[in-house]
Amino acid sequence: MSSNAAEKVAPGLRVIEPKLMPPRVHPGMLRRERLLERLDDGGGAALTVLSAAVGYGKTSLARSWCTERPEPVIWLTLDAADGDPVRLWTHLATGVERLGPGLGSPALSRLAVPGVPVESAVDETMNGLVAYQRPATIVLDDLHMLDSESSVRSIAHAVDRLPANARLVATTRSDPDIGLARLRARRALTEVRARDLAFTVQEARELVSRERIALSNESVELLTERTEGWPAGLYLAALWLRELDDPDRRVREFAGSAHQVGDYLSAEVLTVLAPETRDFVLRTSVLSRFTPALCDAVLGREDSAAVLDDLTRSNMFLVSLDARGEWYRYHHLFGKVLQLELGPEAAPELRRRAATWCSAHGLVEDALEYAAAAQDATMVAELLLEHHLQFVWSGRFAQLLGWMNWLPPEVLVQQPVLPAAGTHASLLLGRPEFETQRMIAIADRAREERPELWSPYVEGAVEIGRAAMIQGGDVGRAVQRGQRAVAATRTNADVIAVGALASLSQALFFAGDLDDARRIALEAVQHPDAPSRPLGYLAGLGVLALVDAELDHFESAEAWAREALAYARHRFQSDYWVVGLARLGLALACAATGRLDDAEREAVRGERLRRAPQPTVGHAHALLVLAQVRLARSRLARAADDLDRARRAIGELPDPGRLPAIAATIERDLAAAQADAGSRGPIEAPSPAELAVLRGLAAGLSRREIGQQLYISLNTVKSHTRELYRKLGVSSQAEAVASAEMLGLLDNDGPRV
Repeated sequence: MSSNAAEKVAPGLRVIEPKLMPPRVHPGMLRRERLLERLDDGGGAALTVLSAAVGYGKTSLARSWCTERPEPVIWLTLDAADGDPVRLWTHLATGVERLGPGLGSPALSRLAVPGVPVESAVDETMNGLVAYQRPATIVLDDLHMLDSESSVRSIAHAVDRLPANARLVATTRSDPDIGLARLRARRALTEVRARDLAFTVQEARELVSRERIALSNESVELLTERTEGWPAGLYLAALWLRELDDPDRRVREFAGSAHQVGDYLSAEVLTVLAPETRDFVLRTSVLSRFTPALCDAVLGREDSAAVLDDLTRSNMFLVSLDARGEWYRYHHLFGKVLQLELGPEAAPELRRRAATWCSAHGLVEDALEYAAAAQDATMVAELLLEHHLQFVWSGRFAQLLGWMNWLPPEVLVQQPVLPAAGTHASLLLGRPEFETQRMIAIADRAREERPELWSPYVEGAVEIGRAAMIQGGDVGRAVQRGQRAVAATRTNADVIAVGALASLSQALFFAGDLDDARRIALEAVQHPDAPSRPLGYLAGLGVLALVDAELDHFESAEAWAREALAYARHRFQSDYWVVGLARLGLALACAATGRLDDAEREAVRGERLRRAPQPTVGHAHALLVLAQVRLARSRLARAADDLDRARRAIGELPDPGRLPAIAATIERDLAAAQADAGSRGPIEAPSPAELAVLRGLAAGLSRREIGQQLYISLNTVKSHTRELYRKLGVSSQAEAVASAEMLGLLDNDGPRV
C-alpha cells in the first residue's frame, strides 16, 4: 500500500463482537448448586471475584450462573489488547448501550475524542447503568489479561462508582490490584477461590455417572484425590475414561500432581480422536477464537462447520461463544496442550493465513495479533500501514504506540509513515519526551534510507512532533520546526495542516512574535478541518486568546477563550492540557477588566492543566500568568512564590524565548508593590474577629459568603471591614490584603469568632 493511500482518512476500529458474546454452557457441564447459591448470596456486594488457576471452571460457573439470572448480562472477554483503556471501555460502553438506546452513547462519544481522560467515560458508563434503573450484571472474563496500570485503575474507578442496581463479576487467575482489601473491609466483595471451585467427591461421582462411566466409588475418590478436585482434570478424565473398557484399572495406573495429571489426560484424549479430527484440532489451536470460515481459510478445507458441530456435541473443551454457533474457542488448558503437541514449525504459516483472513474481514486487531504471534514483523508493518489511521480515529493511541514499539527499528525505517504515526501517538498520550524522540530518530533514519517514501504528510507529522517539543525548552528550534511542518502541509498534506499551524503559532507566541503568532493561529482555527482536529483547534484558539490579551484586545481575547472552553466542554475535553492556553488567556482578560476573582480562578485552572513532570515552557508561562494575576490582586506573597517557581523552571530550559523578559517585568512590578505595602504599617492591630474577616477577603469571598462561613451578619462583616481599612491605613480590599500579606497577618489561622 502506498503512503499516500495510508494517509487518507479512515473510519475507526469496530467493536469485536465475539468479545461481547457469553460462551454457551456445554450440555455436559455439571450444574454446581452450592456455587450457584454462593453467587446468589453475594448480591449485596458490588464486586464478585472468581479467582483461581486455569482449569478451575471460573468462566463456566459464571456463564451457568448468568443463564439462570433474570437480569440482562453484559459479558466481556478480556485480552491483552484491553491494556488500552479506550478499547476496554469502548466495548463495555457498547454493552451498556445495548441495554437501551442512549445509555452508553455519552461514554462512546467521550471515548471517540482523542486525549479525553478515560475516567470521564467510566463515569458516563456508570450514569448509563443508573439511568437503566433495573438490575444489570457486568462480567469481566479473564481480568488477569489487563497488564496496564491505566486499565486496571479504570476498573477500580468503576467499582467505586458502580450503582446499586448493577453488579460486577470478574474471573481471574490472579487477584487484580483494585483495592480488594478495602472492598473486603467494606463488605463490598464476594470471593470464590480455588478451594471453593474444586470438585467434591460427590460432584465427581455425579460427573462420572452423567458420562455413563462404570467407575467404582473407590476409583472416584482416588480420581478426585489425584486431581485435587481440579475441574479441568476431572473433565479430561471423563473424556478419556468413557472410551476405555476397564476405567478402574487405568485410574489406578497414573499418579502425580494435578497439573501433571492434566497433561497426561489431555494427551490421552487426543489419542482417542479420529486422525482427521486430531489434525483439525491441532492446527486450529493456533486460533484464539474462530469461525468455520476462518478454519476453512487456515486449513484449506470446506467442511469445518461439520467438524465443529461434531466436536461441540462430543467434546467439552470446545467452547461455543454464541447461540448461532458462529464463533468458538478451545478451553485455555486444552488449547495449550494442543499447541504443544502441534509444535513450533507449523504454527507461523497457519497464523499468517489467519492474519490474512482477519484483515480481509475487517478484524484488524486480530490480524495484528496473529501476525505478531507468527513473528512476522513485515506483515505487522504492512497491516499498520494500511490501518493505522483507524487506531487514530478510534482514539486507540496506546495500542498504536504499543505496536510501533513492538516493531524493530529496521522494519519501521522501511515505512516512514509508521514512525510519523508513532510520533503523533506519543505526543497525544503525553508520553515522556524520550519516547517521542525515539520515534523522530527512527523517522530521520527512514528519510535517509527510503527517501522515495518521504511524503509531505510524513514531513509535516514529524515536524509537528519536533515543534511540539517546544515544551522541552528550545523555543527557537520549535519555530524552525513549525515553519517546516507548515511548509510540508501546504505541499500535499492538508490533513495535518491544523496541527502544524497550531504548533507554529504557539512557538511564535513564546518567541515574542505576536503578530505572526496571531496570523498563523487564525489560519489554524479558520481551516475547514479545524473543528474535527481538537488538539490543533484548541491550541489555535488558546493562542489567539493569549495574544489578544497581551495586545489589550480584552473583549476578543475573552471571546476566543470562551469559544475554546465551550468546544472543549462539548467534546468532553475540559481537562485536556491544551485547554490551559485558553484558561490563561481568559485569566489575563479578566484581570485587565477588573474581575480579579475570576482571573485568579482561571489562572489556577490553567496552571494545573499545564503542569508536567519536568520543567516546560508551557508550565513556566502558566506560573508567570498566575503570578501576574495574583500581583494584580495584591496577593504579593503568593505572587512571589509563583514567580520563584517560574524562574527555577526557566533556568532549566535551553531557550525559553521571551519568558525571562516577562519574568523580569513581573519581578519589577512585584518589588514596587512590596515596597509600597511595606511602607504602610498598621495603625492598630486588628482583632481576632477582624482577622477572620480579613482571611475571607484574601480568599476572594464575598462579604455575604464570609458572614455565612463565620456565622455572623452581613452588617457585622461590613463593620469589621471598615475597621480593618482604618487599622491598616488602606482604602481598598486589594490594599488590605497586600498589607496583611506583607505584615504576616495571614500566615496562620489564629483565633476565630
